[in-house]
Amino acid sequence: MSDGFYGADVAQLRHLATAMRSAGTTLQMQLSNFNSGVASTRWPGPDAEHFRQDWKSGHSRVLRDAVVFLNSAAAELSRNANEQDAASSADSLGSASSLSGTSAGAPRPADLSGKSAAQIQAWWSGLTADQRQSFIRDYPAEAGNTNGIPFDARVEANRANAQDRIDWLSENDPEPVFNPMVMSLGYPQSFAKDHEAWEKRQSYLQKVVDGKIQLAAYDPAAQSIVELIGTYDGNTTTVITYVPGTRTNEASFYDGGPQQLPARLVEEDETGGTAAFVYKGSEFPDGDPVEAFLVEAKSDEFVAGSAPVLQAFQDAVDLERPAGALSVGMGHSWGVRNLTGAEIEGAHFDKLLALSGAAMPPGWVPDPGTEYSSFTYPDILLAAELNGVVGENYPMKEPAFEKHVYEPPGGNGWAELYSIDNHSLIATADEENEQALRDVRKEIHQ
Repeated sequence: MSDGFYGADVAQLRHLATAMRSAGTTLQMQLSNFNSGVASTRWPGPDAEHFRQDWKSGHSRVLRDAVVFLNSAAAELSRNANEQDAASSADSLGSASSLSGTSAGAPRPADLSGKSAAQIQAWWSGLTADQRQSFIRDYPAEAGNTNGIPFDARVEANRANAQDRIDWLSENDPEPVFNPMVMSLGYPQSFAKDHEAWEKRQSYLQKVVDGKIQLAAYDPAAQSIVELIGTYDGNTTTVITYVPGTRTNEASFYDGGPQQLPARLVEEDETGGTAAFVYKGSEFPDGDPVEAFLVEAKSDEFVAGSAPVLQAFQDAVDLERPAGALSVGMGHSWGVRNLTGAEIEGAHFDKLLALSGAAMPPGWVPDPGTEYSSFTYPDILLAAELNGVVGENYPMKEPAFEKHVYEPPGGNGWAELYSIDNHSLIATADEENEQALRDVRKEIHQ
């Protein structure tokens, strides 16, 4: 050990940092499991709904705060250990002076507390390039998920967050192992399904790490994942915030389902001026059985909890939107409910497009500065809306929406008119949906 002055045992600091980081990762994964369990447990009735609301509004937030604290504390301990090492080569007076100056100038998560997205953007602009890189390196969870930090920095930080998730999953959730005994009992399909899901998850996250997929947000404990398609910079002329519908979760992104329509819109802009955020920044209605997520989808309290999160994200998008660039909100099914809820909270879009859109929340009124359009096939949800089963204030009834209705691919028979497949078709890039896609492109760019 050097004869220089040490304010703390560096090895112990690093050991404690590792322990806290490990505890934070474990708690984050447990929180994700709890969230999934609360959402999927078969338990109808008012007691169940009360418990779920208590969990979402109180207990889960306490655990999430604990995760944030553990990760921040781990990064702080690592930083102090590094400073102690750097200080050891100087005399005690020089060491103390250097340590004091470095500590005072190092950006920390506490610097973000109480700040709006605009204030955080100004704070980030005031940092040096080295300070920004150190913040991304030491606090990737905060750097990747804080509104106001530029999206290029968030994407960089979320590459690290994806690698951390891969590492944790590799240690705690290994690849399914072929077991001849299990196969002999007649479970090959279950094994194949588990193996396929494991591979899809690992492949998706590795593409994030490799820079082939851009994540503008990634926080599994908060059930948050937002993929950026295209390039969002000073050359952007159209930015789309695409919000998919019910039952969308992180696993939905592995197959590219929620991304296929916005990806098509980005790819077909030959100027390269279109960027799209595929947004799932909070919990979506995804309960099991079916009755559970339908209750969440219709719940005014549920959307009241998700809409402010979307509004805050849209504030961050608008902060970086070039002057004159078009802002488009596009939602499928419940995604429209989330978007219009964000409008109630103060979000603004130049255009808002509904794809088989669900009913708007109570209190919503059209923004006079927004152009509204609705695109749909006849389906079981539209039939329910027409009969007043799932709400009154929905896009195909609201006068503010220009309406586009398409003939189902299978014709006009009873089964085709009420098929749930039509509800999903409108949000795809399938050949059968080509006419609707052309109209959507025209609506955006006209």
